[in-house]
Amino acid sequence: MNLGNRFFVRGFFALCTVVVVYLCFWGVPGVFWTLNAKAVDQVFIFRSGRASLTPSYDDRIVHVDLNDSSIQKLDNFYPNRTHFAQVVRNLSQMGAAAQLFDFIFAARTSDQDDAALIDAVSDAGNVYFGMAFALQTGGPGSLLSEQRRYLDKTLWRISWKGSPGPLYAGRRPFPTYLDLAQASRGLGSISVKPDLDGVFRRIPLLVRYRDGVYPSISLRAVCDYLQVPPEKIEVRPGKYILLKDADDPAGASVKDIAIPIDRRGNMIINFLGPWGSMKHYSFADVFRASETPSVMAQWTDELEEKIAVVTNVSTGSADIGPVPTDQTFPLSGLHSSAIHTMLTGAFLKEVPPLAMLGIELFLMLVVVTLSLRFSPILFSVTTTATAGAYLGAAAAAFLFAGVILNIARPLLMVFLVFAAIQILTALENARRHAAAEKAREMAEYDLEIGRKIQAGFFPDTLPAPEGWGLFAYFQSARQVAGDFYDIFQPGENRPVAIVVADVCDKGVGAALFMALIRSLLRSSTIQYYGEKAYHPDSVSNQAEEALRLVVTRVNTYLDETHAEANMFATLFFGLLDPKTGMLYYINAGHEKPVIIGPEGIKEELGTCGPAVGAFPGVAYQTASVQLAPGDFCFAFTDGVVDAKNPSGDFYTKENLISLLTEPCDSAEAMRDRIRRSLLAHIADADQFDDITMVLFHRNASAGSPPETESGSR
Repeated sequence: MNLGNRFFVRGFFALCTVVVVYLCFWGVPGVFWTLNAKAVDQVFIFRSGRASLTPSYDDRIVHVDLNDSSIQKLDNFYPNRTHFAQVVRNLSQMGAAAQLFDFIFAARTSDQDDAALIDAVSDAGNVYFGMAFALQTGGPGSLLSEQRRYLDKTLWRISWKGSPGPLYAGRRPFPTYLDLAQASRGLGSISVKPDLDGVFRRIPLLVRYRDGVYPSISLRAVCDYLQVPPEKIEVRPGKYILLKDADDPAGASVKDIAIPIDRRGNMIINFLGPWGSMKHYSFADVFRASETPSVMAQWTDELEEKIAVVTNVSTGSADIGPVPTDQTFPLSGLHSSAIHTMLTGAFLKEVPPLAMLGIELFLMLVVVTLSLRFSPILFSVTTTATAGAYLGAAAAAFLFAGVILNIARPLLMVFLVFAAIQILTALENARRHAAAEKAREMAEYDLEIGRKIQAGFFPDTLPAPEGWGLFAYFQSARQVAGDFYDIFQPGENRPVAIVVADVCDKGVGAALFMALIRSLLRSSTIQYYGEKAYHPDSVSNQAEEALRLVVTRVNTYLDETHAEANMFATLFFGLLDPKTGMLYYINAGHEKPVIIGPEGIKEELGTCGPAVGAFPGVAYQTASVQLAPGDFCFAFTDGVVDAKNPSGDFYTKENLISLLTEPCDSAEAMRDRIRRSLLAHIADADQFDDITMVLFHRNASAGSPPETESGSR
């Protein structure tokens, strides 16, 4: 499979993985969406312990906590509304900019206590109370209460970019009782919904009700604090709530503030840390501050122009839930954290779905590209590094830009694509291995056929002239060989042709040239002697002529037909007259055959010209030698003397000559001696080159039975 096809297949798998992961996130959000939310929570937790990474704390937002300690100081198990009235008056005298009560005073208790609270709230003029909705999706809710008129009057009617339909619809309103609500600066929704895993991470800033919207208590307080009336508010669900011409008392100029929201109107809260991250004051201390003027003055210095969120965090309070930075977080802290987020502008923004899809597709492209460029091990390392780099980029985007990237989904995609590509690679390797194995088997089958065909070029039986012993031994280094020998008689009463040759190179190409040269030599020799009548007195002339003619023809054919192949062969071609013992020969660049007599080496048959096929137009010269009774002639290829043992040492011509010079009275004994020595030297080493030996012996006594044998092929 070429690179383009591999990229296409792996890219297709990556796209399928993206689709499957998206289906998992859409189909089983309780598992997969929660997995991503928990991953983002870890960045919150990491940041909360590092002041340099946490947004600066705006100390304009403070908590006044009704906790267990406050109850003990008040010496009252449950503070009545007179206590709350006094706290409202004291905070007002301290110069608090706004007072948010994260309570719902749903009904009257006693006329005296209620009157005290209503008067205090009315005098303060900056007190906000909560109301609750059943948050639903779909059409607007209805109110079956005498307070409908008040809620209709205090609804916000704002401008829209797009339809308000996706926002939560408020049903079954549960407001602060009417007289207290009318005395206050306004009511705000304190209803929140946890995410699928029960963790509170976002707050709905607007709730759709009847023909308008009701703001959250935090948004209502912020808009009043920044002097932004409803008519200067523009909303685009899924994008922003735009507060136009916001005038922050702590700011230098009037500006527009765009609060990012999701399609339900939720703002992601940028929690500073656990509950203790913001300033907290005791409800009882604020209550008693007015008893001493000096203490009151100190409190004024402390709380002037502050937004005070009054909360009930006493034992048994049910208004507690987990947030990313704290497992037990009073939910009134959601509203104060939301105010802090809006006033500081430290908004958290989720990457839009299409942009996130683009990032995920880019990651898939990176993983697929890495799989094509690197080995499986390096692919594992680089993919892990890519996932780590993305995780680092997501953390950096959150910490330094307030951008929330989806963490779990891309990492899950990277893991699944990595696993799929590893499996695909294994399948591709298995398929390639199977194809290679099949090709190897076919090649071996073809080579075996070639070996059998090549074996047919070697003579099954050798000529048996009276008084002579002939022996040949051949062992190929591969299934097919470039060495060859041939011993044949081109006709009755004709000389015995003896050929030993070595084609350059090895393998199939050399074997093909071996077959070609052997066929040319044999056919040309037989043709020559078939055209010549036998005359005992012309044996010498005919032999020399035949040698020159045949060798020249082979050389010319190779040069004219196969010059581009750049192939040649060393060749010893001899014609032996059995009756006279004369050996006529041409040695074309071959190893020198050796003549051995009873006293040792008599002669080495030197070269008569270059290897056939090496040079065009060579005029080869013939030579002759007389073999006396008892003489041996040993012809061989360089595979004999160049044979290596396991240590890499050559057999050498010296070892060969030492064996040849030892007395021997038969071709069989000489054969066994050389073969045993050579095989013992090679031992279990790989055979480096083809081994070819031809040995012929003139018997010492006339009338001895001829010895003929062909070695293994």
